Amino acid sequence: MLLQVTLTPAEGKRLIGKAIAKMEVVQRAMKEGIIAIATSTTTGYVLEELLGIEVDKGMFTAGVVTARGCCVTDPKGRGRYHVIDHGEVKTMGLEELIAVLEQMDSDDVFIKGANAIDPYGTAAIFLGSPKGGTIGAAIGYLTAKGVHFIIAAGLEKLVPYPLEDVAARTGIDRVDISLGMPVGLMVVHGEVVTEIEAFRLLTGVEATPIGGGGIDGGEGSKTFIIEGDERAVKETYELLLEIKGEPPLRTRTMSCSECWANCKYKELEG
Repeated sequence: MLLQVTLTPAEGKRLIGKAIAKMEVVQRAMKEGIIAIATSTTTGYVLEELLGIEVDKGMFTAGVVTARGCCVTDPKGRGRYHVIDHGEVKTMGLEELIAVLEQMDSDDVFIKGANAIDPYGTAAIFLGSPKGGTIGAAIGYLTAKGVHFIIAAGLEKLVPYPLEDVAARTGIDRVDISLGMPVGLMVVHGEVVTEIEAFRLLTGVEATPIGGGGIDGGEGSKTFIIEGDERAVKETYELLLEIKGEPPLRTRTMSCSECWANCKYKELEG
């Protein structure tokens, strides 16, 4: 049985959030271990699905990409990291998160968004800070300890080149002119969950992207053909009725006068 559906980026994020929240490794860590959830719009959906709370997902970020370009989220009202430690929920800053990472082991889970994925299962994250931001602080602990690293990234993030090659062309100090904050790109390896994996995890169907883009609110969308037996497809249809209509996200960025980035907008608006 076949079903066709178009998902906006926000709808795709909701689908991914539902799927990650139901993953076996995540559910086990909820009760018996530690889950660290780094800030990003997609992980905001994961947090909502795990805890049944409402998150200002547009502000659950540190760096953000808007129509103007890469930018810094306004520190006023910015979301904090969330850690679920044996069922107890804590919010914290980066230094406290590092202390948690020191305690985590291979049964625990770290969930983060990404800025790019490629067709080969690789993900990458923008680095706006010379210190490498969250992932720069966390990656050593994750890799050394074998922590389950789940990367939440919709297919809107798909880049049609190997990210290992793309990353070599980036760097904050290598960019000569930037409309928006210049960034580096760190390639990371973990379990990438896109809409394709989310459909499979939630209802067992196979989702194939057949197109992308749109207008009138459909910008950035992906159109899918869903295939499975009648029961699974009908279950997917009911799930999609819950997800369709997910509102787009809004954010608030730091003012140019306060920002340190080597960005042309400061000059143009100065």
